[in-house]
Amino acid sequence: MTSSAILPAELRRDLINALPADVAQESENISPNQLYLPWSHSRALRLESSLVIGARGVGKSVWSQALQNQAQQEDGEILPANLFPYLLQVQPGFGTSLRSASYPPPETFEALLSQHNRSAYAVWQAVLCRALSTTMEYQQAIPMGNWRETVAWVVANDGESVAALIEQADNWLQERNKGFLLVFDALDRVSSTGRWRIVDQAIRDLLRLALQLKASRRLHAKVFLRTDQYERGNFAGIPDLSKLQATRVELVWSRIDLHGLLWQRLTNAPSPTSTATRDQFRAWCQAAVASQRSLFDLDPLVTATAGNGARWSLPRALQQNDQLQRALFEKLAGPWMGKDRRRGVPYLWIVNHLADGQEQASPRSFLAAIREAATDSLQRYGDYPLALHYESLKRGVQAASQIRINELAEDHPWMKELMKPLKGLLVPCAPDQLEDRWQTKFGQIPDGVPHLPERLPDRLSKQGLQGVMDYLEQLGLITFMLDGRINMPDLYRLGFRLGRRGGIKPALRSYQAT
Repeated sequence: MTSSAILPAELRRDLINALPADVAQESENISPNQLYLPWSHSRALRLESSLVIGARGVGKSVWSQALQNQAQQEDGEILPANLFPYLLQVQPGFGTSLRSASYPPPETFEALLSQHNRSAYAVWQAVLCRALSTTMEYQQAIPMGNWRETVAWVVANDGESVAALIEQADNWLQERNKGFLLVFDALDRVSSTGRWRIVDQAIRDLLRLALQLKASRRLHAKVFLRTDQYERGNFAGIPDLSKLQATRVELVWSRIDLHGLLWQRLTNAPSPTSTATRDQFRAWCQAAVASQRSLFDLDPLVTATAGNGARWSLPRALQQNDQLQRALFEKLAGPWMGKDRRRGVPYLWIVNHLADGQEQASPRSFLAAIREAATDSLQRYGDYPLALHYESLKRGVQAASQIRINELAEDHPWMKELMKPLKGLLVPCAPDQLEDRWQTKFGQIPDGVPHLPERLPDRLSKQGLQGVMDYLEQLGLITFMLDGRINMPDLYRLGFRLGRRGGIKPALRSYQAT
């Protein structure tokens, strides 16, 4: 098979089929063959790291689900076998499923808190006790009929029975050389009404439980938090919190990590992606490692796993070498974002234009942009000799921006309303240009913005306009330049339809995931 065996149009179709139409939905059910574990993320999965922080779309739910799936795999192929020191039993303590029997649904969670002013700590202890009693087939009667009964049992025993159960479980696991991990994710859902005060209190009390388990030998908790949840939280006064903070890990994706993820997806693409194209993707990767001089002068090699559907892991050299990744992406998108070098390099350009205010790009945005670029190339550039046209990459960023903003609005329902008056504004701009537009539309800030005052952190809600801007900066939507002007990364600028001289223009239509 040669590099010219598959036409660009076929590559585009197979790119579309290999990448998820809805990355957010797919993250909970990703195929083990397509999992890609960057070296920096392996530390986040280790048992000593009880607190894992990350922005939306960086893989918190992916790793939460992978940990739970790992416990169900006797051969341990989902994650590296040496990741844990002993056989691990894993259960969800909270997560994206609203029908799990392992934890109370949001409506029940809120109802439990309202009954006799009970703390979220008692609810989390009830979750732990149920999980441990099920694991050990515990003989002592723990009320399991409903969550109200279990929480009442925890409160009535004043913590003594909980402590005794933790010690018994720890000894039971030690004798069997096993471990137990309780995984917590999607904690914004503990409140069915989206009230931050409930969410913040639930997170604070959950960290207390994680600290309690730190004293155990074989019992562990892993808490996945969004970056804004962690930064907004008031954790003052929690004893020994430094033990959690010292081992916390932030999930970030470097440029080479994102491109490595792309090739892991392409070389392990499920049906209906053609086997021939998948094998060619694998062959290109092998050719990249075989010669660092010129990918294009080599005929791709036939892989040992070609066509059999088995998991194919990227060669380690390809995961670590930026130049190999760059040469490989040229096979899809070429060397330039135009006719010459003045327009930039696609390999660098696509990641840079998907970065937020903290200069971080998420895999969710990256994969969405590549898929949209393939779709656009298929529709508009039938005669182009490469799979991805440079103008289509720009439209891919536009589409990713709209997807990102829709996700942002789920967490912050006031966001779109706040940004509407800024449509057409050119950035960078002076802060008073934002202030003038907002005050014309809403009057007092933040009180005049629907749903905003009650959802701002308390310390920021009292600071007026400056508090709002600080929160937007904290979320990565805006940055303050050295000269005092405000800038907005393309990831948000395009979706909110702000302008930039010489930059990508906002789309004329709203993109939806294809």
